[in-house]
Amino acid sequence: MRKKEKDRIVIMSAETEQKILDAALHVFSKNGYVGARTRMIAKESGFTEMTLFRKFETKENLFNQVLITNRERLVKDFDSLLAPYDAEDPKVHFKTLIMNLMNMMDKNFEFVNIIIYERERVSHSVTKRFVAHLAQYLEKTFPRPNLDYSMLSFTILSFLFFIIFNKKIGDNSFKVEGPVEEFIKYHSHCLRL
Repeated sequence: MRKKEKDRIVIMSAETEQKILDAALHVFSKNGYVGARTRMIAKESGFTEMTLFRKFETKENLFNQVLITNRERLVKDFDSLLAPYDAEDPKVHFKTLIMNLMNMMDKNFEFVNIIIYERERVSHSVTKRFVAHLAQYLEKTFPRPNLDYSMLSFTILSFLFFIIFNKKIGDNSFKVEGPVEEFIKYHSHCLRL
């Protein structure tokens, strides 16, 4: 086999794997691990179950690869949001941070949903890492004595998940803008910004 043909097979294989991982992310998020069936994932990806098993061997391996791949992507997105504090108004900076976190959570909702609802199958270190990382950033950027930054971080991430969850389920009676503005206003006051 010529090098060009081998390269094309490797690329096609990587594309196939990514399509399967994207489909699995969607199906696991929607149905949970137990409710997700490999035939559902195969149908969603456009490949056969045999292809899934050839690539991942088991449903558990596929689930774990979904976690690894999406965790790496989310960590990069998360780190890019926690840029060094610049000279802008601290209130503006805090609001921008919250809005960016909300957009990141919206973009990665299926993965975040899996982390929340599949706690027994997902390492608790994933959640702890995000809470701790945000807490460290908040403490460094908005230093205040006697403030529990871990609790603030957990509160922010939980609130944003709730907001995005309601948006995703299509609850038209729930308007996102008002609660988010009130949340930012209240926590800006708590941080004395």
